Amino acid sequence: MSDLWEAFHFADPAWALGVLVLPLIYWIKKKLNYERATVFFPTISQVKRSLKLRSNRWTALPRVFRSLALIFLFLALCRPQFDRSTTTILSSGVDIVLAVDLSASMLALDMSESNSLDLTRLDVVKEVLKKFIEQRKHDRIGIVAFSVDPYLVSALTLDKEHLQRNLDRLRVGLTHQTGTNLGSALAEGINRLRPLESKSKILILLTDGKDEPAPPHSPLIYANGAKSDEIKIYTIAIGSSTRTRTYLFDPSTRDLLRAPNGLPIVRVADYPVDKQILGQIAKTTGAQFFEAQDKEALESIYNEIDRLEKSDVEMGVNALFEDLYFWPLGASILFLFIEFILSRTRYLRIP
Repeated sequence: MSDLWEAFHFADPAWALGVLVLPLIYWIKKKLNYERATVFFPTISQVKRSLKLRSNRWTALPRVFRSLALIFLFLALCRPQFDRSTTTILSSGVDIVLAVDLSASMLALDMSESNSLDLTRLDVVKEVLKKFIEQRKHDRIGIVAFSVDPYLVSALTLDKEHLQRNLDRLRVGLTHQTGTNLGSALAEGINRLRPLESKSKILILLTDGKDEPAPPHSPLIYANGAKSDEIKIYTIAIGSSTRTRTYLFDPSTRDLLRAPNGLPIVRVADYPVDKQILGQIAKTTGAQFFEAQDKEALESIYNEIDRLEKSDVEMGVNALFEDLYFWPLGASILFLFIEFILSRTRYLRIP
């Protein structure tokens, strides 16, 4: 409903001032009018019947319909319209790939906002990413999930609803492993961005761990490749503590490990994060490294990235307006016709 009101407007709203003149016209007419004999009924029989009625009942009705006719006439002159124009994004300027860690450590509960509601790190990340995607309305965004192997969740697209739906699919176990390989995530994200022609190409790597098992190549090799392709890699280390309460992952069900009563099992575990390598990756590509210990910090980081990575948007507009003046014009003619009939029949005045 709000979208309909936003699309509705008047092309010539100045005509609405004419409505304000109507009370002035009636006031002047009343002042200039003099008392004169008037018969309100067209036949003698009606005069006789009128003795049983109140003399002034509904006598202003024709004037009411005349006023309505004039008001709707001015509304028609204001030319009400629906804006049905369409906008096509010709160039967004910024292409973004979001790389999200889905290793078992993302089940840690140290970022829960309260003791009564346990939220995993992944729950918090998904909530913040939804807002970030909404903010980047004109940018193409893709999503890559990773643990040991990367998984393309969504190719780069402008369809934000599609991105939100795919973001909801993220869960630990989606990539069939629970370890971490930063290099594989970087390689997948860089390959998605490299062939694109855009003013700015961004990869945002979010993780709460370090390479495990140790990879054959250092992630810095991929960072240097990204630098040569003019791709910036922002890195984010999340988690408030390396030792934290956490849910456990059950590889056999690819879900949370649960007790016989169906409740998730919670244990304390150590999840170290390699902040040094994350800082070097970001520095190599001319970007920044961030640490997020809670939801508010993570939101501020994505807001900062949103502020830093802005570009002009080239857009094509197909202007199309649907005129609606015939509706108030039709109502004006109808009210004027009713006033004409009443003033010459039931409410005829002589002279």
